[in-house]
Amino acid sequence: MQKFFGYLLTPFYLLFFGLTLLIFQPLQVIAYELFGPRGQQKMVYGLNWTAMRCMHLLGGSLVFDFDPDSLPTDRKLVFVANHQSMNDIPPMIWFFRRFRPVFIAKKELAKGIPSISYNYKRGGAVAIDRKDGAQARKAILDLGKRLREEQISVCIFPEGTRARNGRLKPFQAGGIKTLLQEVPDAVFVPLAIANSWRLVEHGFWPMPAGIRIRFKVLPVVDAKGRTAEEVVEELHRRIALQLEQPGFSV
Repeated sequence: MQKFFGYLLTPFYLLFFGLTLLIFQPLQVIAYELFGPRGQQKMVYGLNWTAMRCMHLLGGSLVFDFDPDSLPTDRKLVFVANHQSMNDIPPMIWFFRRFRPVFIAKKELAKGIPSISYNYKRGGAVAIDRKDGAQARKAILDLGKRLREEQISVCIFPEGTRARNGRLKPFQAGGIKTLLQEVPDAVFVPLAIANSWRLVEHGFWPMPAGIRIRFKVLPVVDAKGRTAEEVVEELHRRIALQLEQPGFSV
């Protein structure tokens, strides 16, 4: 039934999602020209709130279990999540906005996509070439310097690519190891994401109706006194345990 109703509702979702990207492109440009980076960033938050809510056109829902006051305010934060689809990102940008999140993502998103590509250029996102290890390492190292010096946080998907069937993949330690070179006392915040892969299991046609995406921020992992490999292992363990909780991935 979810797939059947998806055939009926997907055109409305795609129409409004596409309009969201088109409308917020000039709004970002205007905000940047008139008010600078802070004005543009506010438009980005509006863009992602709207993109996130487009899911309701499919009869879906979203649960983001997060208490911002539970995180330390005197340490640099790195949010680490499993990755299932593009639908993971708008809720993260919106709910983590207090911490000014900067994403590490593939370079292909840096051009040709309304609103998203413009934000890459103006919003400080880090585009990496997954086929060029030296470029990726330098980009992440530069981001680590920014994390140390600026009032931002970092979001990273250490699986390296989306888990198209929802099954958690091994985490790669390289990105986290590079960040720790610049910010050895960072605090890592694991985020478990469930069910967003189901929205795109058939591609974009149809997108099944009635899917509930769940996000849960888990207890932090302190990097002090730990190797990058130990940090990555603990992050993977906590996210894996959450995904296995009864009812979480249903």
